Amino acid sequence: MQATVIYDGDCGICEASARWIRQRFPEVSVLSHYEYGLSSIGAVWLITDAGRKEGSVAVASLLRMSPTRLWRCVGVFMQLPLIRNIARVVYWCVAKNRARISRWVGLKACGLPSATNNK
Repeated sequence: MQATVIYDGDCGICEASARWIRQRFPEVSVLSHYEYGLSSIGAVWLITDAGRKEGSVAVASLLRMSPTRLWRCVGVFMQLPLIRNIARVVYWCVAKNRARISRWVGLKACGLPSATNNK
């Protein structure tokens, strides 16, 4: 089975991350939660033959699949015991504030039109 990433199609940070993944992981299918048939999603998913991972665990697992050594190392680092806990907290903080962060960096803010479309 091909690995699939499911992300929140309403989130600017998620959409930017999906573009980044598509550029660097051409073998991974990247779909918004709408394309996957969900009405909402709480965290990014990585679906593989081994099952579904969510949030920071999904991010670390995806990075470990990278063809680039640097990203594989980052993925391994993120799964170290202490770092794994820090990654969960960072992921949770970003997810909780994603609308605000998206607006700060000029991305579409979670269900709202992008700032550039309002001008």
